[in-house]
Amino acid sequence: MKILVVDDTEANRKLLSWILEDDGHDVVEAANGQEAVDLFKSNQPDMVLMDVMMPIMDGYEATAAIKDYLGETHIPIIFLTALSDDASLAKCLAIGGDDFLSKPINEQVLQAKIKAHSRIRDLNEQVGAKNEELKRLHAYNIREQEIAKAVFDRAMAASMQDSTNTRHYVSAAATFNGDLLLTAPSPSGGLYTLLADFTGHGLPAAIGALPVSQIFYDNTNEGKAVSDIAREINRALEKFLPDDMFAVAAIAELNSEGNRFSIWSGGLPDILITDAKGKLKTTLQSTHMPLGVLPDEEFERDVKIYDMELDDHVYIYSDGIPEALNPQGEMYGEERLLKMFDGSQKDPFVRLIYDIKQFTGSGQNDDITIIELVCKPTEMDEAALQPNHSKQLPWKVELDLKPEDLRGTSPVSTLIDMMGVSTIISAHKDFLHTIMSELFSNALEHGVLGLSSELKLSEDGYLDYYQQRSERLDALNDGFVKIAVEFTTNGEQGNLAIQIKDSGEGFDINNMRKSCDDEAFGRGVSLIETLCESVEYSEGGTRVDVKYTIH
Repeated sequence: MKILVVDDTEANRKLLSWILEDDGHDVVEAANGQEAVDLFKSNQPDMVLMDVMMPIMDGYEATAAIKDYLGETHIPIIFLTALSDDASLAKCLAIGGDDFLSKPINEQVLQAKIKAHSRIRDLNEQVGAKNEELKRLHAYNIREQEIAKAVFDRAMAASMQDSTNTRHYVSAAATFNGDLLLTAPSPSGGLYTLLADFTGHGLPAAIGALPVSQIFYDNTNEGKAVSDIAREINRALEKFLPDDMFAVAAIAELNSEGNRFSIWSGGLPDILITDAKGKLKTTLQSTHMPLGVLPDEEFERDVKIYDMELDDHVYIYSDGIPEALNPQGEMYGEERLLKMFDGSQKDPFVRLIYDIKQFTGSGQNDDITIIELVCKPTEMDEAALQPNHSKQLPWKVELDLKPEDLRGTSPVSTLIDMMGVSTIISAHKDFLHTIMSELFSNALEHGVLGLSSELKLSEDGYLDYYQQRSERLDALNDGFVKIAVEFTTNGEQGNLAIQIKDSGEGFDINNMRKSCDDEAFGRGVSLIETLCESVEYSEGGTRVDVKYTIH
């Protein structure tokens, strides 16, 4: 090492130089504090042995000047002093010294001190290098976050602003927000919404946002069904993202009249539905895996459809709200969130945002996103986007499903995809899927297999129902389900006539309606009757004819 020896007595300097040079060190000598400061700047030594009492500038002043020159760089300074009182020794350390040696100097102690401080200096250099690396990485991360934010901002730029049907709040935990919120009008005058929360943050999440936003806008511009949008996004993310990345998401559509709400939800917290006064009516649980997890052949595209009352409110939010932490580490939680929707708040949306800010204080551990949808007629110009039914050709499809066909996968999705090739039917695929799935299940399970819905009244009965369904389907040797779908148009509107007939003994439709009333909100036969122009049962309950109008 190069060591600066500072002492106003030449004999002391020569003795120290002889000891140090004998150990292989390079020595620079200074006779006073000012000379020490000048030589330190010009020679850049690795260590300083500093006398205290010297002319021109004493050791205290010289040490202070050297430390000021070094800034955050660490060079050990060891005081050499004949002083022994505690106050003087304490001042040596307080002024910036790292250690001290009492005169006369003991050679072995000197060598031990040099080795010890040499190790400390090496460690400081390593820490300094790591600190510089961390600074570079931090700067790189900040730049990455800025790029990610720019990508996300571009992805969300085409999203509609808040309207008479929507309000939203987005708050990022850091520079970049990992939640993606998109809205777009449908060609029929309704409103699409997508809320997605990607695993991870920064540029990886932004990369995932690019295909999601592009697919969302392309599909909403064409008036695609919610299930089709979900499937397209899942297909893209499953192929595009690494295995440890996915997006919990909800994709929804509110029709132009504001009285029908369709939702596909995978992995997000429960969606809330309140009345006009903000009192909770029901919660909609997520029923699917997040987007980007399942391959296309395993993807579940089923959409739930709900009939809404005027001025009902729907709240879709990310887990950043229930999982928000206060300074004491306490979680905000679902219970606290639901209290905002007990009907006592004049504006629960505003109150919830205020409460979250008060709860978290100045810190925020996750991104927070929430959108409020108000169920009332939308205010959008739809005239230019209405489909021209007069240019559509009539068609008819018939299926005659035998036992071997009935044991396979449900034909409904395939049939709906065939029908959805027609552009004016594509936007109605979710409704038609719900209608035909319910009718086909009734025909197969209650008609051909003769199962009773009463089995589902208990948890054990529910399991027994599907066990019997599997056993009876495996043992089925005869029976059938026939499906006929016909499309016609009168120029003003399109009409779908759906007929499903089974080989069963028939059933009491009134009892069927009662059992469906106990199902999840908006499901069953009652929903079919709401969605369709007419529903007629005949031939002892073995045949149903449905008329569905496409405006």
